[in-house]
Amino acid sequence: MDFLSCFDFKKQTSLYIHIPFCFSKCSYCAFYSKAGCSEKDFAAYTDKICSEIDAVVSKMDRPFYTAFIGGGNPFCLSAMQLERICKAVCKKGRPEEFTCEMNPESLSKEYFPLFKKYLTRLSMGIQSLDEKALSFLGRNCSLEQEIRGIEQVKKLREETGASINFDIICCLPNGHDSSDDIRKVYEMAEPDHISLYALSIEEGTALYKKGVTPMDNDTESVELKKLWKILSDYGYSHYEVSNFAKPGKESLHNTVYWDYEQYVGLGCAAASTGFKDGKTYRCENQKSIENYLKSDSFATYTVTEISDEEAEEELIMLGLRHKKGLSLERLEKIRGSKISTIPPEFKIINNYIVPTEEGLLVADAAALSVDSTLHTL
Repeated sequence: MDFLSCFDFKKQTSLYIHIPFCFSKCSYCAFYSKAGCSEKDFAAYTDKICSEIDAVVSKMDRPFYTAFIGGGNPFCLSAMQLERICKAVCKKGRPEEFTCEMNPESLSKEYFPLFKKYLTRLSMGIQSLDEKALSFLGRNCSLEQEIRGIEQVKKLREETGASINFDIICCLPNGHDSSDDIRKVYEMAEPDHISLYALSIEEGTALYKKGVTPMDNDTESVELKKLWKILSDYGYSHYEVSNFAKPGKESLHNTVYWDYEQYVGLGCAAASTGFKDGKTYRCENQKSIENYLKSDSFATYTVTEISDEEAEEELIMLGLRHKKGLSLERLEKIRGSKISTIPPEFKIINNYIVPTEEGLLVADAAALSVDSTLHTL
């Protein structure tokens, strides 16, 4: 089956665009990205992405529900190149939420007009406001650059009304206390949303190759509870394992993933989930900028039909990670399954299995537990 045939575009559809360029590779990063690319690569990639967006949009009769430009660092592209992409996305209307990622050193005034006309949300990868932690994580920007970036974010929000998210990495095994990072970003900018990620050492990353050992589970749990309490005291709602929002500022796009809804992923290494004629499809693009640029549109994407059992497992895994919870009605519709028991860290509310704070600490293990208690009607 070809790529575009995997989606029912009458359904609500979101869009993810992967920009695989960065100025240098961070030590913890396992996402596909490449440093040292040329302006020629940036231009060719922009052309290719825009042509694929146009092909998707031609199948739709309404705007994308949400859109997200991630990376890498999308702000490796010029403001003009990003505007071309944004304009293509918004051809049939502005998405309800339109986010772009960026690194602190990249934000400048020339990008502000994009947030006035197209983008509604900025996600900035702060990770830490400590020089030693930044060095450990292999970040290419200095603390001074990060502070300057946060100041630019404040101006951006004042001028455009954009919603702001900061990413922070915690549970570093070098003894760094991320509570200081949370306090500093709150005092400096009071962001609408904070994504707090416990450091994981992924195979293939620089930290993995150095033999860095992650924080043990018990210590990590204690650390996370402490940080979650600080965020709660600042008025942030803990609505997903790693995500915290001021009232009404939850990420609509990420909720599409957790609700296991349809989205199209474009660009190198991008993935999609499509629903068509009662079937579920997973589409993935290969991790090669060179092959992607020299191939016809969608020629490098692979399409796999997901079995009902696999779809059920994914629904459970994602649903137990956020406070909206896992829909028992939808679970039963997939293949007539019911759950015999649920873990003690979860509750059933309005026919959803909903995690408590303790449940968010054990969400992945709980998904395995719930899956093992399923029985088919």
